[in-house]
Amino acid sequence: MKIRQTLIASLAVLALAAAPSFAGAGGNGGGHGNGGGHGNGGGNGNGNAGGNSNAGGNGKASHGKASAPGQLSKSQDDTNDDSADDTVTASTQKTNIHSKLGRLNSLQRNINAYMNSKSKKFAGIQAYVTAAAAAKNAQAAVDAANAKLADDQTQLTSLNDQMAALTADPLHTQAQVDALQAQIDAQNAAITADTAALADAQTAAANTPAPDDASLDAALTSMANKPVDADVTSWAKGVLADKIDQQAAASAP
Repeated sequence: MKIRQTLIASLAVLALAAAPSFAGAGGNGGGHGNGGGHGNGGGNGNGNAGGNSNAGGNGKASHGKASAPGQLSKSQDDTNDDSADDTVTASTQKTNIHSKLGRLNSLQRNINAYMNSKSKKFAGIQAYVTAAAAAKNAQAAVDAANAKLADDQTQLTSLNDQMAALTADPLHTQAQVDALQAQIDAQNAAITADTAALADAQTAAANTPAPDDASLDAALTSMANKPVDADVTSWAKGVLADKIDQQAAASAP
């Protein structure tokens, strides 16, 4: 009997040792394990123990990406609007020219409002506009004289071509030749007058130069109650260009 009990106990121990291997070879498991042990001790020193364990052989690991603490994911980072920074930069760089003008804002008024002003502060601007308008008219006279001379020379060329064709015609008459020659003589006289007029216009233009930026800066400074910089001068030139055109039209000969 004692030998039989010993044999049974040995078989139980072998069963417990072999159980994990069989479970692993099964290939599929739920990942749960159950173990139990029972022992009975008496005076004869007998004990029994039993245990079962099942383990999954094909478990799937979960995959995922975790962001480090305080770090935005790419999708979150992409939501940042970089255009907001661009807008702020553009707004910062934009020059508010009108904040620099002060009294010079009056240059936007109707030309008669400050060309006829008795204020000494407008004197420099009045002189600048008057000089610029005079120079504009002087240059316009040169352009007109050049155009007149070119037109008369074209007409003279045409008359000379007509004379060549007429004299080549055996049926021409002397009266026809004399009439055409009179036109040619008149055209030559016109060209002589044109040439003299152009010379006079060029002389007048040379004696009526357009005011430069330095004179404009001086005129603006005499009127302004704030510092005059390159931005202010550029703005004033743009505003006064239309005023100069109006003054030139009003004072044209």
